[in-house]
Amino acid sequence: MSTYTRRAELTPEQLRRVRQDAKRRRVLLSLGAPSRTNSIDEVQRHVRQLYFDRGIPVSAMARQSGVNRDTIMHLIRGFRVVQGERVPVTGLLRSTLDKLWTITPDGASVDGRRRPSHGTRRRLQALCALGFDCTWQAARLNVCPSNLNALVLGTRGRQFVLAATAEAAAALYDKYQHVDPRDVGRGERQIKAAKTRAAQHSFAPPWCWDEDTIDDPNAIPEWTGACGTARGYAIHMRDRIPLCQACREIRRKKDGEASVLDPDKLASAMAGSGIGIADLAVSLGCSKQAIYAWRSGDYVPRSQSIDRVARALGVRPADLLRDRAQSRGEL
Repeated sequence: MSTYTRRAELTPEQLRRVRQDAKRRRVLLSLGAPSRTNSIDEVQRHVRQLYFDRGIPVSAMARQSGVNRDTIMHLIRGFRVVQGERVPVTGLLRSTLDKLWTITPDGASVDGRRRPSHGTRRRLQALCALGFDCTWQAARLNVCPSNLNALVLGTRGRQFVLAATAEAAAALYDKYQHVDPRDVGRGERQIKAAKTRAAQHSFAPPWCWDEDTIDDPNAIPEWTGACGTARGYAIHMRDRIPLCQACREIRRKKDGEASVLDPDKLASAMAGSGIGIADLAVSLGCSKQAIYAWRSGDYVPRSQSIDRVARALGVRPADLLRDRAQSRGEL
């Protein structure tokens, strides 16, 4: 957060800018022109592009434009917090808007302080797959747990991280990628929660990466040694390895564009395996209402859920899907 600076403590240059802004507002008011504008969509898009796509820090943009860093951050987020509630940013001073347009990627250089986030995200996800939860990782990296959690999940669209954070995450990964979480004091409950979360989001463990691929934005994790091929998909199913994105795409191509669960085939498979609704719900970690909805056809599960159901029932995923002709006829 910014702190208030008394007028007597301003430098001559800062004082000159304050007087210029005040004079400009008085002139605009005398001419009948509003000193504020609600047309901020374009400048907001400009600032967000600099922040998310170019990795320009807010502090660098503030230095180049002379605009308070909190004002820039509020514009990027689209809101500011007032008394605990989010208030949308709907307007700016015209003088502020003009200053924001002066920001350029060349003028607000990152000076090597930011790096692409995909390598750091993959390292943190790999530690999570081993059982190191985000709270433990955040404490070791000295960052806010909620910010690290958003980085791991990729929920805030951050394409860059501070170089210091990237280096600290790489050091943490190198130190603990071959360590059992129990050896550093993590309990069974914490380890299980971290691994469950990693399985739900298909986080790749350390052995799926090497030093040449973990920082490559176009690389995919090698779960099976043949990921992205039909053989890789078969190994996933045989060894009950969580499906990676590349093999999931292979599966979709193999089973057709619409991989729709057939309620009748699900009921038959459950009857043949002797597994009831309650037992299947416990095995999948979901509610009985979800199983009822799948069996009745009221809800269509995702492909990942169909794979888990097939493994629990001891059948192939294709044995639970509707026929291609039937699926095409309903679309």
